[in-house]
Amino acid sequence: MSSGVQDRTSGQQRTYGNWRLGRGAGLFGLGPAGTIAAFAVMVLSAVMLPVSTLAALITAVAGLLVLAPLAVRVHGRTGFQALAARVAWWQARARRHHVYVSGVASRVTAAHQLPGVLARSEVWEVETGRSGVVAVVVVPQSRHYTVSLRCAPEGMDLVDQSSIDARVGHLASWLAALGREPHLVQAQVTVETTPDPGTRLAAEVAATSRPDAPQLAQAVLADVVRSSPAGAATVDTRVSLTYTAPAGRSMSHEDVCREVAARLPNLHAGLTGATGAGIRPMNARNLAGVLRAAYDPAAAVDLARDPHLAPDWTQAGPVATREGWDTYRHDSAVSRTWCMTEAPRGAVDSRLFARLTDPDPQLLRKRVTMLYRPYSPGEAARLVESDKRDARFLAGKKHRPSARDLSDLAATEQAAQEEATGAGVTRFAVLVTATVADDTQLEEATGVIQARAGEARLTLRPMYGCQAAGFAAGLPAGVVLHTHATIPF
Repeated sequence: MSSGVQDRTSGQQRTYGNWRLGRGAGLFGLGPAGTIAAFAVMVLSAVMLPVSTLAALITAVAGLLVLAPLAVRVHGRTGFQALAARVAWWQARARRHHVYVSGVASRVTAAHQLPGVLARSEVWEVETGRSGVVAVVVVPQSRHYTVSLRCAPEGMDLVDQSSIDARVGHLASWLAALGREPHLVQAQVTVETTPDPGTRLAAEVAATSRPDAPQLAQAVLADVVRSSPAGAATVDTRVSLTYTAPAGRSMSHEDVCREVAARLPNLHAGLTGATGAGIRPMNARNLAGVLRAAYDPAAAVDLARDPHLAPDWTQAGPVATREGWDTYRHDSAVSRTWCMTEAPRGAVDSRLFARLTDPDPQLLRKRVTMLYRPYSPGEAARLVESDKRDARFLAGKKHRPSARDLSDLAATEQAAQEEATGAGVTRFAVLVTATVADDTQLEEATGVIQARAGEARLTLRPMYGCQAAGFAAGLPAGVVLHTHATIPF
C-alpha cells in the first residue's frame, strides 16, 4: 500500500487521503508477469496445433489451470499465494515449527531467548552524545539494525485544530525526509495500550517525594494515590527505525551500530515537531522489558512497579509459545494479529485513527503498529509514473471504465504532480494485535477490533498462518516482514 499526500481545506477542517494499492497492468487481472505467461501459453498452443490437436488442447487447458489462481484475488492475495500459505503452514505444523519451548525444558538452550525470526537477535548499546545511550537491535540473518525512541505525545484533547494540522505536517515532512536517509529500510510507529495496574502513580510519587515535606502535602498525595482508579490505561508510543548494512563495505556489527546511532540526533530533532519534546532513546533494559511484558503480560505488573526487574536480552523471551492458524499462545496470554488489506477510501481527517488506538478495557494489551517503507526520490519518481501508466492502461482497455478505475487514474495523476513538487511517497501497512487472558475472550476481542477498524474505515484481516511473525513485527525489534517471507508477494 503506497501513499501520497492529499491536503484539502474545507472551512477549518483539513483532510488527507490519496492512498492507493498499486495494481500492475495486465489482462484478466493477471498482472504483467501473468499476462506474459498467458501469451506464452497461447503461442505454444498455436505452434503445437498443426502437429497435434490433442497436445495443443492439453497445453491450453494446463496453462489455464495454472494461470487461473493468479487471476483470482482475495484481500490483495492471489489464489496461488493463498494456496502457498496454506501448504507452508501444513509443513510447519508437520515439522513442529509452530511450538516453541525455552528454559530448562528446552533441548537447545537454558536461556529464554526470543522465538522465531528473533531467535538470533542481539543488542548493542552505543553512546550517542546528545541523545544518550541507545540500544541497537541486530538481526544477523537479514543484517538489519534497529534503534527505538520512546515518545510522550501530547494527544489531541483541548488542542486547537491548527496545532494538530501543524503536527501532521511535521510528521509528513519527517516521513518525506526518511526517503533521503541512507540505508533506511523501515520506520515503525507503535501505540500500545494496557490497563494501568495502579502502581505507576505510586512509584512516581515515591520517587519525587521528600521525607521533610509538610505533613499536609504528604497526606494529600497519599490520598490521591489511594483514590486513583486502578482501571486507568497506560499508553506507550514508540518509534523504531531499521537500517541495513551498507553494501560493498566490510563492517562489523559494532561499526554499523555506531554509524546508525550517529544519525539518531538529527532524526530525533525532526520528530520533535510531530510528537512534542518528550522523546528519549530506549536502552537495552527498556527494550527487554517491553518484549518481556508483551510475551508474558502477567509480568507487566512487576515490571511497572520496578523497572530494574527487566531482564537482559537473552532472557526477554517467553517460556513457551504455540502458534495457531489465527491465534498465538504465549506464556500467560493469547493474541491475535490483523493486518490492513485496504486503506480508507476518500478523504479523511486527522482524528480518523483515534478510536483505533484508544484503550479498550476488555483487552489485556492492544498494539497498533504502522509500518512505513519510504521510497528514495528516484524510486518515487519512477513509481508514480509507472502507476500512472498502469492506471491509464486499465481504464483505457474498457469501453466504459468503472468509477473506481477513473478515481484511481485521478489519484495517480495527482500523486505524480505532488511528487514532482517535492512530496514523498511511502509504502505503509497497519498491524493490530489484541492480547487477552485466554481463548474464551478472543471472540469478544475480535468484535472490539472489528468495531474500531470500522470506525477508522480500515479493512483488517487476520494474519492467517503467520501469527508469530505478525506478533513480533509489532515489537521494537526490527522485524521487516517482507525480508523473511517465503511466499512471493
